[in-house]
Amino acid sequence: MSRRSKTLNKLAVMGTIAATSGLLLVGGCKSNKDYYSYDSITSDLTPELQGLTERQIDIDTNIAVNENMNWRMLWGDLGRVFFTDQPSILSPYYTISPSGQPR
Repeated sequence: MSRRSKTLNKLAVMGTIAATSGLLLVGGCKSNKDYYSYDSITSDLTPELQGLTERQIDIDTNIAVNENMNWRMLWGDLGRVFFTDQPSILSPYYTISPSGQPR
């Protein structure tokens, strides 16, 4: 192969690559939904917000925190119902508070 044919081969390959990338840039990939049309934008002005001020992840986080607090309050309520939140006063001996503070 001569030097000239090698150069022509390289130019042909580069031309093919340039033409293909040019077609991809001009044609691109278009979806069926037009996200930038006036109707698309005005139909949902704040697509990331689920409520008035929060995203869906913020709402999920608040629900998880609230559920956790509810369970902890339930166990505290059960402790008060069954009198396990304080030492028994039925003992004939003086009971010292674990915190060191007199009751």
